[in-house]
Amino acid sequence: MVGAALKCALVYFVFVYLDDRWLGWQTITRPIVVAPITGLMLGDFRTGIVMGASLESIFMGISAIGGAVPADATSASIIAVAYTILNGASPEAGLAISMPIGAVMSSFGALEMALVAAPLVPYWEKLAQEDMNKFCIQNYIFSALYQLVPAAVMFVAIAFGVEGLNNF
Repeated sequence: MVGAALKCALVYFVFVYLDDRWLGWQTITRPIVVAPITGLMLGDFRTGIVMGASLESIFMGISAIGGAVPADATSASIIAVAYTILNGASPEAGLAISMPIGAVMSSFGALEMALVAAPLVPYWEKLAQEDMNKFCIQNYIFSALYQLVPAAVMFVAIAFGVEGLNNF
């Protein structure tokens, strides 16, 4: 399970980091893309495609309006597909756990933003005025580190199962 969890965390990290920081938002983090890739990485491409289409229809209408924090469709898709494939569960069982997982994972993002990123805003505003190159370099480094927390939670959830996530 640890190897599979590492693959899933790597898929999450690469896709989210590429989509957000390097490519602009190209929708490669949508369930219809990440679920089949997760299935491919875990050796069951068919389950990934079936779940990707179903998860996309579930998360299609969810968006951030105003101050709302929507469920994290990317994390939910990767974890749901991984649980379905690794535990031999039905796709319906994986779909059933996707929304609660997405809600929990989006909470981690909101906490991380409030506790880590927000206090650094004055520093970055000052740095942007003084040295734009240094600001850009630190922004890319922080963006990569910022994605490690959800990737680590995803790794724990997949590697150690439900009991490991509860203990975490």
